[in-house]
Amino acid sequence: MAMPRAHRIGERNLIQRLPNGAVLVDHGPMRLSVYVSEKGKVLASLAEEGGLLALELLQELARFLPLLKRRSVELDEEGPYPEIVKRMIRATKEMGEPDLTPLAAVAGTISEMVADFIFHQGGTRVIVENGGDIALRMREGEVVKVGIRSEIETPRPSFLVTVDSSMEVGGVATSGLGGRSFTKGIASAATVFARKASSADAAATVVGNFTNLDAPEIARALAESLYPDTDIAGQWVTTRVGMLLSHQVEQALKNGLSKASELRRKGLIQGAFIAVQGKTLWTDSLSGRLAPL
Repeated sequence: MAMPRAHRIGERNLIQRLPNGAVLVDHGPMRLSVYVSEKGKVLASLAEEGGLLALELLQELARFLPLLKRRSVELDEEGPYPEIVKRMIRATKEMGEPDLTPLAAVAGTISEMVADFIFHQGGTRVIVENGGDIALRMREGEVVKVGIRSEIETPRPSFLVTVDSSMEVGGVATSGLGGRSFTKGIASAATVFARKASSADAAATVVGNFTNLDAPEIARALAESLYPDTDIAGQWVTTRVGMLLSHQVEQALKNGLSKASELRRKGLIQGAFIAVQGKTLWTDSLSGRLAPL
């Protein structure tokens, strides 16, 4: 993965140190922040190394873009691909949904690989956030407070979850209306907790997709009519949702929760939180852990 030193020096110009010691990488489709601390002491230099790795991973993915637009079920996760491509294929394939492509796990997988790299170098607390998809690494005794939004477009969280090492949560991801990617469902937010950020990313897409029902208030369009270069051409995605009746909202929530519960039974996720038009549901595994704000 190492690159020529001159190239890496040039890439450092794309990395900005923030006042809290975190670093920000805002380049192309990626907006990623990295925070690293060792028993409370901020390790900004190590965070910067993680930012450099994120840029390398983004370049690597660009070489495989045609492959990444194919359905994961058609791909061999042990094929002659770099590690990031293998992880993306694996994470989406394990969801068991035939229409997923590896790109459904791209942001979470970048976060995951950056967090893994940093954690092997040092630090007792690592937080890598890539467009809302988060990878967490903690030594015993460390905690991370994660804000959960009931509307993906709202900057202020509605709930707070305190994650510690005993929860075995290494990734948190959110999908839904107004997010960076298309959704087939109507959730204003579907947030998933999993052992891996790649799995959380793929699962959030799936759970969000399952918050679905037929109603005249829901407008849909073919994905390619909205974005010709989409990886899910031929699939219908949600474009707008009008005000729904209470029983319709409850049905959408139950549909999403049913899928989340299935993924949890299979050991693919640790829990999920789902919101539709101001109403919320979550898996039993999150009961007692969600603190309203």
